[in-house]
Amino acid sequence: MNTIDDALNKYLEKGFGSMNKNDFEVWIFNHLMHSMLKGKDNYAISTCLKIPESKVKRLRYEASLKYSSFSEQELFSTVNKLLSKSKFKKGGLYIQFVVEDVAIRKYLDSLLKRDGRFSDSSFNSEIVTIDIDDLEYILLSMPEGKKNIDEILSKAKEKLKTTDVSFKSLMSTFASSMAIGAGSKVGEKLVDLSCIGISLLLNQL
Repeated sequence: MNTIDDALNKYLEKGFGSMNKNDFEVWIFNHLMHSMLKGKDNYAISTCLKIPESKVKRLRYEASLKYSSFSEQELFSTVNKLLSKSKFKKGGLYIQFVVEDVAIRKYLDSLLKRDGRFSDSSFNSEIVTIDIDDLEYILLSMPEGKKNIDEILSKAKEKLKTTDVSFKSLMSTFASSMAIGAGSKVGEKLVDLSCIGISLLLNQL
């Protein structure tokens, strides 16, 4: 349903009175998420719509379930985009990034569980902490990501003039490079750890 007319037609197909108030709210919210609310975080949406963040999270989740395709490629692309705003933690052994959409968070947890892995959100349910091995696993989970990471590691071996380069050692190199002149503040700086972002970081070494 892309327009109000589409919504009305769908409503009438099911029979007048068959859709409740929540059904309409979810449809309207989904429409707004693809228009005036696109790219906004939960807090911004809550202030714009004048509703609690808890309701924003619920509407996000229900809209995702009803109106998203949930293809592996779409979900992977969304996670990859979220990784563009990450932070190194513990000297590059871990990373943190924000996942506000409950549906995306559940996909990420499911993806990690397939290989006996898990993320940590004990501090804040929207802040995901994973180790570097888990980041590599996520990026390698799709053919597109595997191709990009293989190319990055091949390029890193040429640039660093060594064959002893792994994904983890490359992340450690990035974290160390960022720490120069930043000191303890390196964990506060945002870093792009999407496939494209990692490639750009390599160019800066």
